[in-house]
Formats: sequence, C-alpha cells, structure tokens
Amino acid sequence: MNNTALPSANAIDSRQLTALSMSEWAGLLRERRVTAVECLELHLERIAEANPRLNAVVTPNPLARVQAEAADAAAAAGRFLGPLHGVPFTVKDTLATKGLRSTAGSPLLGDYIPAESATAVRRLQEAGAVLLGKTNCSEFAVETHTRNPLFGDTWNPWDIGLTSGGSTGGDSAAVASGMSAFGLGTDFGGSIRWPAHCTGLASLRPTVGLVPETGLLPYVPANCLPAGSLPAPNSMSALHRLGTVAWLARSVEDLGILLGILAGPDGVDPSTVPVPLGDPAQTLDGISCAWFEDEGTHPVRADLVAAVRSAAATLKGLGVPTTHGRPPGLDRAAAAFVALRTAEGMPEVVELAKGREDELGSTLRAALLGKTPGTVVDYRKAAAERDAIRAQVLRFMDQHNILLLPVASVPASDPRKQSFVVEGKDIPWTELGSCCRAISILGFPVAVVPCGLSREGLPIGIQVVGRPYHDREVLAVAAALEKAFGRFSPPAPGAGEDVESPKTHEWSNDADNR
Repeated sequence: MNNTALPSANAIDSRQLTALSMSEWAGLLRERRVTAVECLELHLERIAEANPRLNAVVTPNPLARVQAEAADAAAAAGRFLGPLHGVPFTVKDTLATKGLRSTAGSPLLGDYIPAESATAVRRLQEAGAVLLGKTNCSEFAVETHTRNPLFGDTWNPWDIGLTSGGSTGGDSAAVASGMSAFGLGTDFGGSIRWPAHCTGLASLRPTVGLVPETGLLPYVPANCLPAGSLPAPNSMSALHRLGTVAWLARSVEDLGILLGILAGPDGVDPSTVPVPLGDPAQTLDGISCAWFEDEGTHPVRADLVAAVRSAAATLKGLGVPTTHGRPPGLDRAAAAFVALRTAEGMPEVVELAKGREDELGSTLRAALLGKTPGTVVDYRKAAAERDAIRAQVLRFMDQHNILLLPVASVPASDPRKQSFVVEGKDIPWTELGSCCRAISILGFPVAVVPCGLSREGLPIGIQVVGRPYHDREVLAVAAALEKAFGRFSPPAPGAGEDVESPKTHEWSNDADNR
C-alpha cells in the first residue's frame, strides 16, 4: 500500500492519474489543472484497456461527454457545480439511472430504461459528478460472485482468475483498476464490503436509514415502467430494513465526503431519518475498541486474523483502549440474518418473474422455484431474534464502541470452487462471508479498510463497526488505520490484463448478498 502523490501540472501520467482518490481528482478539477473532458477521456482510455478482460462496465453512459463539457463550460464561467465537479463515477446496475438501461443483471429487466434516477445517483450528479456508466452485478444481487445471464462474469484486476466480489463486483473491479474514481452500490449481506476486501478498496456501509434506497431494483410490475417518480421502498421489507445504498473508493476521506452528499431523507423512502452526521474531523478521543477473529461459527484464515490483530495493536499504539473479545450473541447473528431473509423470500422478484421464470439465471431460478416463503409468524420470530442479538451487541458496545473483525474467511478466491478448507474446516463458498452477514443484521455503520496483504499477495480488508449513527467515529478509526497501513495501491500495471478471461460458467451458489 502507498500514498499516491498528486502529479505536477506538467507531468501527467494516465495510470498515475487513474489511481488518484476521488478527492484528489476533485482538487485537480477545482484548480483547473485538468478539465472534466480530459478527466473523462483518461477514464475512457482506461476502460478501453482494462474492461475487455475484467467486464466491469456493462452499459456506458452516452451522455458522459455532454456532462463533462457542461462542467467545463461552468468552470470557464467561474462556476463550479459542487464538491464532485467533473469527477467520473460508476453505478451498480441494481440502481435506477434516468434514461440509461438499468437491468439488475436480469433478462427480466433487460430493456428497462427508468424515467428517473435513484435518489443517491441524482444527489451525486447534483454534486457535479459525471456518470460514466453502469457496472455489472449478480442477478438481482443474490450471489457473492458477480455474474449474470445478460453480461457474464466480472473478474479481479489483481488476478484475472479470481472474483472481484459480489454483488457490487463491477464497481470494485472498475475502481480498483482505475476505470472509475468511485462506485455507488448497495450492501445487504456484504455486497460492498466483500468486493472492497477482494480488490483492496475502502468502503462504507452507512447506518441503515441514513441514505434513501429510492430507486433500488426491482420494483413490482405495476411500478416497473413508471411515467413519473420512482415508487417508495417497502418499509416492511427485510431488504430495505437491513440493507442500504453503500459505496467504495480509493481512500477513507472519499467515503466521508460521499456520506455528507448522500445522507438525508428524500421525502419518498419512509425509512430514512434526518440525523446529524457529526464532525467530519472526528478524532479518536473517547473511542474504545474490541477485536475478534470471527463471528463465532466459521473460522477465518490465520493471515487474515493476523491483519485484524495488527490493526488492533495499531489502534492501541495510538492510545485507543483495545480489548480482545467478541460481543455476546454475535455467534447467532449470521443464522438470524439467513432466517429473516428466508422467511421473507424475494417477493418482488417472484412477482416480476411470474410467467417468465425460464428467463432467470440458473442460480436465481434454483433459489426461487419450489421454495415457499415463511409465514408472518416465521418472519416475526426471526425479527425478534434479530432484535435480541442487536440489544446484546449494543450493551457490549457501551464499553467498546468500535468493533474490528474480518470481512470474510478468505481473500479473493476462485468462484468456480464450491468450498474451501479454512483452519482445518471445510467451508462452502456460500458461507465465506458470515462475518459480513453477522454485522448486516445489526444495521450498524461499518467501513472496510485495507490492512495489508495475504500470503498470496492479495488485499486484506477488515471491518470497522460502530454504533448506530456514529458513522463519523467509524470513519475516524478507518482513517487512522489507513494512515498506518497505507492507502489503496493499484495492482501492478498489466495485472489481470495480459491473459484471457475465464469463460462464463454455471454453478449454484445461492447466497443472498446484495
């Protein structure tokens, strides 16, 4: 890991520039050392170089140049469009984008062009960011590797034979390879955290309820092709009560800037609340920490545990009181997540797929067909278990307000393998992310920050978890770790680009990650 220095105005190298953070790009554009069109061209060149192997960007935005030219015209007139003026970004294909195909990776929405953008997308564009295009995801975001029947597989820029994560794997591959300055996605069971871990990026899953989910696909058929505004998310859905819009970038600073832009009610999503975000300059004062090796059911590989231990020691060296210990009840959390999601089923997708089930990919079809959702009693029982676990963890966090734990049992891996032996235990592919699911059900803010490399030389991210609405504390700890371990470093030039991509393949990993 290293810290990328800003290039001089007379020494611009395209690879160096496309490794800059979002905030560094914003500074270059604000100082007019680079124009928005030049910035766009550099990223389009990088897409042309890397995307044929990685398959990250699946639907380019034909209006990107128009948006960049408008940014330059405004700057020439002495007017800047916002804190992200001219900065290029990508959006996961599960979020609606006005006038731009939004498929959620499914043939069911293969030709869907929304009339409006998701609130989060709109806010980024209003802040001046330029939409490069849509990125690949697993079909309706249910797998931990990014693949779908429309666009095939997305691969990791660190190693072309490995996953870039899922379901926000398109954004992680795009940002890690320099195609995009940052990526907007979602996280339900780990869909922003696992990809960040796989590609060495920083990510933030904010407190659930801070950022509107308006515009998250799928909609029910009656609202699938709206003439006007997007429908409100279902406030009783587990997906919307436990999941959130989330993002990844190349620095922790970027995560905090995006939080300030994206948070706040939109008048549509009934679950979004107006909460003060706290001081962006939050320090480590008053913060205490507990770290642990795993969520209590599946082991984590020793070199990944060592990274968490090292992160905890770093915080202790910075004066943060640090304890080794897992919150009580957390060993039940991953199972509670699965129980709640299983009880609900996927009603929106089931409704959308009526009469078209044969168009679904094999994984999603297997997950839906022949399976009966639970009753209201089952759902309430699963919700009660979730609430009990959450209360136990919150009591623990009265004394240890930050938790450190791994993201997954292994680093980025070959998605064609069905299971992995970790510390002597065979773990199915679908269970590798139990550390993420255990945190998801709590609804707490969690950042992922890279803290070293695995024994194979692959990135290791760790989860930094905080109390509800204490997102700034999470970011302060993540920033301290980033300073100690070094910011994101891109893969070596040409990594993952000089060999043929693995072929699209079929298998049955039916984890619901989102």
